[in-house]
Amino acid sequence: MFLNDEEKRMLNGEMGIVPQKCMEYLQDEGEAAGAECLIDLDGTADFHTPMTAMSYRYQFGIEELRKLVESGARFKVPVFANKSPFLEGKVTCVHGWKGCGMAPHNEEEYHERCMQKEFMDLYRKMGMMTIHSCDYYLASTYWPTKGQHCAWNESSALPWVNAVLGARSNIDGNFASAFLGKAPAYGFHLDENRYATVYVTSQRTISTDLEYDLFGFAVGEECGLAVPAFANMSRPTTTQLLKLHSAMNTGGSIHMYHIPGTTPEAPDMEYAFHGQKPRQEYMVDDARLKKAYETLNYHTGDDVDMVSLGCPHMTVVDLMYLARKLEGKKAKVPFWIMTIPWLYHIAREQGYLEIFEAAGANLMTGTCPAAMGGVPEGVKVLAVDSAKQSYYITGRYPDDDRRLQVCYGTQDDCIEAALTGKWRGEWR
Repeated sequence: MFLNDEEKRMLNGEMGIVPQKCMEYLQDEGEAAGAECLIDLDGTADFHTPMTAMSYRYQFGIEELRKLVESGARFKVPVFANKSPFLEGKVTCVHGWKGCGMAPHNEEEYHERCMQKEFMDLYRKMGMMTIHSCDYYLASTYWPTKGQHCAWNESSALPWVNAVLGARSNIDGNFASAFLGKAPAYGFHLDENRYATVYVTSQRTISTDLEYDLFGFAVGEECGLAVPAFANMSRPTTTQLLKLHSAMNTGGSIHMYHIPGTTPEAPDMEYAFHGQKPRQEYMVDDARLKKAYETLNYHTGDDVDMVSLGCPHMTVVDLMYLARKLEGKKAKVPFWIMTIPWLYHIAREQGYLEIFEAAGANLMTGTCPAAMGGVPEGVKVLAVDSAKQSYYITGRYPDDDRRLQVCYGTQDDCIEAALTGKWRGEWR
C-alpha cells in the first residue's frame, strides 16, 4: 500500500509511539482489505469506548494517552463515542441504573468503574463528544454531508452514513482513524462499490414499523454483504430507518443500500444500479416476513415477566409518542425504556420522565438488555419490539436450561404486555 512521506515518518516512529501504532494499524488494515492508499477524512469519526477499537497488538495504555493529551494532541476530525463505556464485556446504563433492579448494574461502585472516568475525560480533552449511544448521530447535531469520507464503527450506523447521508464509510471507526484523520481507501469509500447489485422487492408495500424491522432482517439474511436496491417501499420515517438498519445488520451485514427517490445516490432505480442489470433479484413475500416473525418469537406461553423498548435507542419523537400512550397507565411488570444519554434531560424537561415513572417504567440510557448481559434475575419471558434485541439477547443465555424466552411484536403489543403481564401479539 502506498504511503506518502508524512505517513512513512509516522510508521517509522519519528512522530512518537502512538502515531506509529496508529499507522501500523491502518497499514495492516489497508493491506488486508486490498487498499492502494489511505484517504484523508473530511467528515466525522466514532469508535467504541473506553478502548481504541483497534486489535490488541496495536493497543496502548492510559499512560501513553495521558502523555498524548498533555502534549496538546487532538483528534483530526469531529469524533463521537458510539457506545457507553463497558467493563468485563458489559455495557452499563448512564442514567436509570439505580432503578434497573439488576445487579451489578444498580450498584454505585460498579457504575463508577464502568464509566471509566479518566479515559473519558482524556478523550473529551482530545475533542470527543461522549454521546454514548448506538445511534448517537441522532443527537450529535452535526452530520457529514454527501461525499465526505468518514470512519464510523457501529454496524447499524453504517447504512445511515452511507445510504441516508450519502457520506462514505466502512466499519473503520477506531482511534487511529480519528487521531490521524485517515482511513484505508477501499469498500464504500470508492464509487464503484456503492452501486446496487441486488434488486429486492416485496409482496406488500413495506410501511409499518414492524414491516421495516422484519423486512430488514429477511433482506439481511438473503443479501449478506451485498448492496441492495429496494422497491415497493413507503417513504420511511427516522424510526423506521433505524429499525431497517439494525435488523439488516442482525440478519446480515448491509452497510449500503438504495431506495429510489429517498436515498441521495438513487434518484431512480437505473441510477442505483449505475445502468447495469442486477446480479440477483429477490422477492420478500408475506411468507418470508412471517418466517422472520416466527424466528424472532420463541416463547411457549403468554405470560410476560418484563418489557424492554428502545433498540436502537429511542428518538425524542419516539419518547413523546410513548409518553402519550402511557399517560395515566400503570405497568404490572418491570418495564425498561432505552434512549440516548443526551436525551435524558430533554425527556425530563418535556415531562416524559414523570409520565414514565408514574407508569412504573424505568427510563434508561446508553445501553440495552443484551449489552448489559441479560435481564434481572427471575425474568424468564421478555417482550421486545426489536428484531435486533430479540436475536442478540439469546446469546446471553446459551444454555437450554437457562434460555430466556422472548415475545416479539409491535410497540403496542409490548405496551399491552407491560400493562397486563400477558402477550397478545400475533402475525398480521
